[in-house]
Amino acid sequence: MLEQLHTHLAADGDARLLVVTHGAVAALPGEDVTDLGQAAVWGLVRAAQAEHPGRLVLADLGADDTLPAAAPAYGEAELAVRDGALLAPRLVRVAPAERRDVALDRGTVLITGGTGGLGALTARHLVAEHGVRSLLLTSRRGAEAPGAAELAAELEAAGATVTVAACDVADREALAALLAEHPVTAVFHAAGVVDDATINSLTAERVAGVLAPKADAARHLHELALGLSLDAFVLYSSAAGTFDGSGQGAYAAANAYLDALAAHRHASGLPAVSLAWGLWDPSVGGMGAELTSADVDRMARTGILAIGREQGLALLDAALAGAHAHVLPVAFDRGALEQRARLNSLPSVLGGLTRPTVVRKAAAGGERAPGPGRASAGRSP
Repeated sequence: MLEQLHTHLAADGDARLLVVTHGAVAALPGEDVTDLGQAAVWGLVRAAQAEHPGRLVLADLGADDTLPAAAPAYGEAELAVRDGALLAPRLVRVAPAERRDVALDRGTVLITGGTGGLGALTARHLVAEHGVRSLLLTSRRGAEAPGAAELAAELEAAGATVTVAACDVADREALAALLAEHPVTAVFHAAGVVDDATINSLTAERVAGVLAPKADAARHLHELALGLSLDAFVLYSSAAGTFDGSGQGAYAAANAYLDALAAHRHASGLPAVSLAWGLWDPSVGGMGAELTSADVDRMARTGILAIGREQGLALLDAALAGAHAHVLPVAFDRGALEQRARLNSLPSVLGGLTRPTVVRKAAAGGERAPGPGRASAGRSP
């Protein structure tokens, strides 16, 4: 797919490429994702769409569906066809769920990428607020990772038993050996790397290097845990896999895979939630640790605000208490989103988060064009 994108985007003109997949997205509540590999393609193409607006259209078909010839003309960047109906995605705000107790303290909780950034923040939170008393923290360097010894000592002082293990979770055999030695009752997958590059400069090798610790590792965790009784299976994804992934094609692909895996597990009756995080404050560490204040300000102008520690942990708890397989804990500035909508630069998936923009102009005979009340009459929410 990457080679096809390179060829299309290098061509002169404004022709659009229609990318058609089958079973790559969960377009309906509770729907299964039957092809996780094609789900990663959606993340890659979404990033390409952000870099090259108007040049690409995504469409996903159900098992017995065909794509209507007129579908690309509807102006949507993404479409799904289910039982002949055309569907377009929109993010919607989710009200906090009624508190659902998620017991995480009956055994050992595995946190991949657990010695720094979001992994370490999660470990502290699980011990302090969820009563977790046994933690298995993995990273490639294990106890030799910066801050690992201090983190373990802090958690043990708080009453937890902590094992810090060096394990490349993209290595299935190594991960299987680790889980055989340390049976776990919950999984938090926070491992990953970034390798930012525009679509035109991405190579298959660079994409594979980003997919391995996030997508490949998530698949290994899923398959190796099928025989375990898990209380939670939590994947730390990124909003870049859903929208505004410009310059992060490989990362977007990896995270779209995680979102689809959560939907697949959910449809199979297994615990799963993928949290497609927005921007964390750089002080938290992790993937955004290298961002400058100028970077944060630039993203704020696009409508994405930084999430602080307390806000982020509250969003984590809300996701654990909810019943959705895929959520986006993102702090939006609606005013900035509406400004982007007026400039026609807002991804359509975010259109549901803004107030409708109605352009009024004089109609023939001096009458005004219909207002929003009449224009939207009869439409569903």
